[in-house]
Amino acid sequence: MARRGGLARSAGSERVMAAEFSNQIDWDGKALYFEAATDVGRVTCKVPRDTVHVIRLYSDAIGREIYQERHRIVQKLAPFLRAKLSFADTGQGIELLPCDVED
Repeated sequence: MARRGGLARSAGSERVMAAEFSNQIDWDGKALYFEAATDVGRVTCKVPRDTVHVIRLYSDAIGREIYQERHRIVQKLAPFLRAKLSFADTGQGIELLPCDVED
């Protein structure tokens, strides 16, 4: 079952992106991987460990903590993910980089 993602409006654009993030979030020790259902189709999302560490609460999180908190982490990053998803096409993957996140 997917959780409701909401809407995002990209800067300088009138394009609005609705996104639902999958509850299946995989952690391989280096990055979180999950899918987002968007207006244009399914998009694979990757969030590297360095990006997770930009969130103050998880700035020194170890792998086990990232795995345990992965759903909460994706929820905190959702606005930044939606902004990046507004430029994605179906079947394309996105990677949320540390420079894409402010906390």
